[in-house]
Amino acid sequence: MAKPNNFIGGPQLSIVIASINGLNYLSECLSSLKQQDGEISAEIIVVDCVGDSVTNFVTAQYPGVRLIPFDTPMSIPALRGSGIRAASGEIIAITEDHCIAPKDWFQTIWLSHQEQSATAIGGSVENAATERLTDWAVFFCEYSNFLSPIPVGVVHDLPGPNVSYKRDALGNQHQIFEGDYYEYSLHQNLESKGHHLWSDPSIRILHKRHYRVQDFFIERFHYGRWFAGTRKHNSSWPKQLYFLIFSPLLPLLILGRISQRVISRRKHLVPYIKSLPTIFLFTFAWALGEFIGYATGPGKSVLRLR
Repeated sequence: MAKPNNFIGGPQLSIVIASINGLNYLSECLSSLKQQDGEISAEIIVVDCVGDSVTNFVTAQYPGVRLIPFDTPMSIPALRGSGIRAASGEIIAITEDHCIAPKDWFQTIWLSHQEQSATAIGGSVENAATERLTDWAVFFCEYSNFLSPIPVGVVHDLPGPNVSYKRDALGNQHQIFEGDYYEYSLHQNLESKGHHLWSDPSIRILHKRHYRVQDFFIERFHYGRWFAGTRKHNSSWPKQLYFLIFSPLLPLLILGRISQRVISRRKHLVPYIKSLPTIFLFTFAWALGEFIGYATGPGKSVLRLR
């Protein structure tokens, strides 16, 4: 899969994938990475906690992929952190096992990092699970902020499944990778140290995952609880109380933000309108999770995220 290195010290790109959703998703993701255009040298790192089905498949079908298996359930942050620490590429790119990369993904990532000095560069996320309204609702809840057209330039938020970093700038971030981090905490830390986050519309990834309403409701609850519980540890008591009191208003606030994003981009308006009741249900799950997180902490919710 990886092309020969063309600079001393390692590949140009390291692609880190947390494997947690099963073989069907991962196989489609790896197939897209195998079909990349250009001569960009890349190592693919799959950090897996699914088990033998993934291990046997990757070993047999993708011997060039670097596999880091775990025998026990692991959180996505822990899996990503293990992959990032093992990466040797000049640029470290993160995606998820349910994502499909266009054929120019390697090229656009590499070119963007050559043209921009920003430490972290991200692109857009498009929906490839378009047949069911539930999947549309999930997409709008998770990725409406990264629906194209996205801006060009400095931003304060980048998508977890379509973000890449200059490896040298991550050298002092080991304490984050060793904990249960998500991209927003890393990005906040980078910005606090004077690094920039850059948005590049040319870098696209396709999100393709199918959900049942009850499954994403539960996942959204745990994501909200984990987010709030983690935020609680870094906030003063007055701010924690403020977050707790106003968390019941979150469904309307979140729904307003999603609506503004979708309407301003003038895309997918029909599926958005049709999926609004489900979107509202999911925003309620998030708000409930935040309320519990501020009240009791994150618990083990990070292990329930997919």
